[in-house]
Order: sequence, then C-alpha cells, then structure tokens
Amino acid sequence: MTKAQLAIIPVAEGRKAERRIVNLAARLRDRGAKIIDIEVMNLSTDGFMARTPLPLEVGGYAWLKLTGLEPQNSRIAWIEEDKAGFEFVSPLHPATVQLVVAMGRKPATRNHFGPRGRR
Repeated sequence: MTKAQLAIIPVAEGRKAERRIVNLAARLRDRGAKIIDIEVMNLSTDGFMARTPLPLEVGGYAWLKLTGLEPQNSRIAWIEEDKAGFEFVSPLHPATVQLVVAMGRKPATRNHFGPRGRR
C-alpha cells in the first residue's frame, strides 16, 4: 500500500479540526476483538476516515493502531458503504498527527524510468 500525504482539507463548517488526506496502512479492532487491516484515508486531531470491510455500527467503538502510536480508542460517527468516520475518544496532539503523516510518507522513487543511460 502506498503511504503518502496528498492534501490538507481546511476546517469546514461542522468540523473541529483540519484533516489531512492520507493513504496509511493501519489496523482496527472492534469490540468483538476482530483485528483487520484497514486504509486510513484522512486523519485529524479529532478523528479519521477509513475504508473497512468490518460490519460496524454507528455509536460503537473501535481501536485504531497506527505505526508508531499506541492504539487509539474511537467512536464510530458514520458509515457509508465500505467507509466509516471515527472520532477519537481522546484527541491527538497536532504534533502527533504531523509525526504519523511524516512517518507514512513514501520517499520519491529513484530511477523510476530505469537507470540513466548515456547519450
């Protein structure tokens, strides 16, 4: 899975924090103790959106495990098809969000089109 920050979405009406559009591999554990791999699509200090095949219920709770962080307890705020929005029980510090995004960045590929040849 590619890991990268794509953009920053500013705070909009009804939102508490700016979101960072990301593509991060993570793990999610629901109350039934199922642990699955998920894709976090955006992240903020207050929550995240993820693509998940788990059958979740709005108002339920799940634990998010991102690389380098302790598991974060979160409440399921909404569900739409295979996507769900989660609100952290304890918001993340802005520096923690920056760290997670920085750790998830994939370095630029060198020699993407093959080695440089002589002309």
